[in-house]
Amino acid sequence: MLVLTMLSGPVLGGGPGVRHGSLTERFYRQRNQALFWFGPGEGSTSLRGALLECLDSAAWLGLDSGRYRPSELRDLEEFGDSVRLAAADRRFTAAAFDYFGDVLRGGGLDSFFSYDAISPEHVAIDETALVDGLTRVRDGRGLKEWGRGLEPSAAAYLLFRDSLREVMADDRKREQLSMTLNIFRRIHHYHFDRFIVVNIPSARLSYFSADTLALSMKVVVGQVSKRTPRFAAWCTRIVLYPYWNIPGSITAKEMLPLLKKSPWAAGLINIEALDSRGKKVDMKKIPWSSYTAASLPYTLRQAPGCDNALGVIKFDLDDPFNVYMHDTNMKGAFASSWRYLSHGCIRLERPVELGLLLLGNKLDTAYLRQCLRGQQPVTIGLDKRIPVFVVYLTAGVGEEGGLAWYRDIYRLNDRSRVKK
Repeated sequence: MLVLTMLSGPVLGGGPGVRHGSLTERFYRQRNQALFWFGPGEGSTSLRGALLECLDSAAWLGLDSGRYRPSELRDLEEFGDSVRLAAADRRFTAAAFDYFGDVLRGGGLDSFFSYDAISPEHVAIDETALVDGLTRVRDGRGLKEWGRGLEPSAAAYLLFRDSLREVMADDRKREQLSMTLNIFRRIHHYHFDRFIVVNIPSARLSYFSADTLALSMKVVVGQVSKRTPRFAAWCTRIVLYPYWNIPGSITAKEMLPLLKKSPWAAGLINIEALDSRGKKVDMKKIPWSSYTAASLPYTLRQAPGCDNALGVIKFDLDDPFNVYMHDTNMKGAFASSWRYLSHGCIRLERPVELGLLLLGNKLDTAYLRQCLRGQQPVTIGLDKRIPVFVVYLTAGVGEEGGLAWYRDIYRLNDRSRVKK
């Protein structure tokens, strides 16, 4: 009984399979509780051997072999009675789901995204793919073929995987490239028709159509002190001629001091004040010098137009950080290699082109070029929401198509700092 407890305990309490324990039980229900790895015939022996080979070589895919504990699985092969074999069989299955789940969706990403609205909607799809896929496997060769089929086939992924072998001796580059591989697997395994990836270190946006890069552009992202967060969210609508509702922190630190010193500046940059009921207040009648950030009874916004900080088009995202993608009235920033200048939102170099793609070319570009002042915002809902992944990857594909390394601008890869 001591051995049985040792074998079955980690499935429930922290060893291999804790992440996919429910899949293990589902798998055996489909098999009417029949053994898989220790069943009769030579096929089961080849299955165990193939799985252990996969786990031992996990690092070549950017995965941590230690997560799957192959040495413990080898120890389980020594036990022979039926009760112990049943427990050992489940341990092998749980480890297989852990490993192949990571091959499918990317491993080591539990804390990568600060917010993820996309993955939870695909849990059932992923679980079915894993259980049904393993159920169809018959021998070791089939197991390896199934595992290879879970990987993306895109040229960029193959570039990352091949390059990883070349940097194995460099711990830092190995970790950077491993993260890129895993994020690539996470994003591409969904097989979305269209999706957007914003990489903070490279300060670039990539729009994909059926896994093919259809549009790439420079972006401006958050300053080092005002970081753009990492998240996965949906773009659900586009706003033409948007207001810029100025956040309280910017009002306190930037706008209020400006208006105290130069009240007339509000007219130059089209700033409006709203009272607690949302009604506009005459800016000329507000005694700015008598207010502090804590006592100011108004919220500020910038009226629509080409001189608006958001430009003439904004892409709303359903993230909790109030981060969105938008045009900008500061186009000159795109000529610089240092594009870490925003308060956290994502400024787009070619927003109208992105809008045309998301709206199927049904966007009145002439209307946007008129730069109408006083125009009210126009909201256009997307026929199909678009997934947007804002990531932090210091290894990726460069503009020439080869492997590129980017500055660790937020120092998230600095081992001396706590990762957030």
